[in-house]
Amino acid sequence: MDLFIGLATGVLFGAALYLADAASPVKMRQMLRLEDLTVFKIILFAIGLSNVLLFAFNMLGILNLSHLSVKTMHLGVIIGGLIFGVGFGMVGSCPGTSFAAIGTNVYKQALMIAIGGIIGALIFSLMYGNFEAMGIFKSFNFGKMTLFRISDKYPSVTEIGYVGLLVMGVVFMAIAWFMPDKRRA
Repeated sequence: MDLFIGLATGVLFGAALYLADAASPVKMRQMLRLEDLTVFKIILFAIGLSNVLLFAFNMLGILNLSHLSVKTMHLGVIIGGLIFGVGFGMVGSCPGTSFAAIGTNVYKQALMIAIGGIIGALIFSLMYGNFEAMGIFKSFNFGKMTLFRISDKYPSVTEIGYVGLLVMGVVFMAIAWFMPDKRRA
C-alpha cells in the first residue's frame, strides 16, 4: 500500500509540476532570472498553504507534527545545496522537475538530468562513509533546526510555535497572491 501511495502522490506531483509549467527548463530559468515569477508564485503559495494545513491538521488532531522528520543542518547540507543550486541555475531543471519534463518536447535534456540525479545520488550513497570520516557531517553541525519550536526535541530560530506556521502560511500566500507575474521593465 505504501508503494501505491508513493506512486500515486508522485504522479499527482508530476502532473502539478507539468500543469504549473515547472517542467519547462525555459520557464524555470526565467523564474531564476526573476523575469517570470509565475512558478515562484505557485511554489510560494504551495508552501504557505502547506503551513496553514499543517497548523490546521495539528490543531484538529489529524496529524502530530512531532512525527515529521527534521533533517540535521551541517556543512554537507550547505555544500550539497550550493551544488544543487548551481546545477539548477545552469540547466533550469532539477531531478524532480526533470521527471515531469520527460513527457515534453525537451525529453532528451530531461532524461539526462534525471539520469544525472540518480547517478549523483548513487555516488553520494557510495561515498557517504568517506564524507562522514572526513567530518563533513560534524562540521557546522547545528542539529535538527526548525524555524518555529514545534517540538521539545528540536531547537528553533524563534519561539512562536504552532501559530508561526499559520502566520507564515498566510503571509506567504498573501505575498504570492499580490506578487506580479512578470518583472516590470
